Amino acid sequence: MYAIETIGLTRTYLRYNYKGTHVSMDRDDNPGGLLLSLYNRYFNRNVEKEEIVAVDDVNLKIPQGELVCLLGPNGSGKTTLLRVLATLLKPTRGTAYIMGHDILKEEDDIWRHATYIAGLLTGGAWMDARLTPRQILLIQAKLYGFPPERIDDALKLSELEDVADTRVATFSTGMLARLSAAIGLLRDSPVYLLDEPMSGISKEVTQELYTHMKENIVRKAKATILFATHNLIEAERYADRVILMHRGKVIAQGKPEELIMSIYKEQSIEFEVLNCPPDVVKSLEGLSGILKFVDLGKVDEETIRLVMYTEDPRKVLPKAISTIVEGSGEIKHVKVNKPTLEDIFIRVVREKLG
Repeated sequence: MYAIETIGLTRTYLRYNYKGTHVSMDRDDNPGGLLLSLYNRYFNRNVEKEEIVAVDDVNLKIPQGELVCLLGPNGSGKTTLLRVLATLLKPTRGTAYIMGHDILKEEDDIWRHATYIAGLLTGGAWMDARLTPRQILLIQAKLYGFPPERIDDALKLSELEDVADTRVATFSTGMLARLSAAIGLLRDSPVYLLDEPMSGISKEVTQELYTHMKENIVRKAKATILFATHNLIEAERYADRVILMHRGKVIAQGKPEELIMSIYKEQSIEFEVLNCPPDVVKSLEGLSGILKFVDLGKVDEETIRLVMYTEDPRKVLPKAISTIVEGSGEIKHVKVNKPTLEDIFIRVVREKLG
């Protein structure tokens, strides 16, 4: 049994266009469409309806005990997918299972097995500015049956201990984001669905929260966390597996390092060399294992910059250094540039979607 499984999951909504403007509304809640329909009826205006696919035939199998990242730009379908999994939106087609429970037929079981933590813009809207973090967490604990003894732990982990009894009205954006994350940490759950959980939070607190999630929630409790972000560094540094999304589609997935090496095999070695004779440059260009050699010209009167592309820097680098040194050149700077998830995302989008 998978912690999360989706089968042909699709979610569409209607966008109403009128003279260069548009109003987007989900099928479930469509006041904008109603207003435009009334306007069309009484003023005889034409309103065009356009179907937008937010999540497009998504098929996923996510096992228990993984920290999985939904990575993609704004508008790629990450939030919609999480909201469908949390039963806050109904799919247009397909279905999904959380710990074996159907999101369409077993909504109560989904809420017992999954914790949904909305992003700051959505999740922070309900916070009563007159209350304190401790009061808000206590209300949540009573409302959803969370163990109240975990309130102090959640406050400590999110670094809100010192302001636990301060009114939320005085909080900065980052403090509100930490409070939103603290709410999700109250509950023991086999599945967590997090929408941009670290938005507005400092790097230091972000690192502590991810470390806690990975070590205590995922590794020790064997729970599964599916989190959405457009932050490439977060995805590459913390995720066990990355799911790349673009225009509602899953375009690639895998462990960050494996995903990078399977799609973007070549790495570059950048040299700045002092007093490098032309014959040494030619020798470097002819080294075995180099896929591409680029002479970027002079950095100053005595220094040139060279770039070599190879699939195996460990073999090419020692040979290149020996060639330069034996040819009386002096290495001022050398750097091996490994491809990143950003490189992968750009390449995959270009190849698969044009």
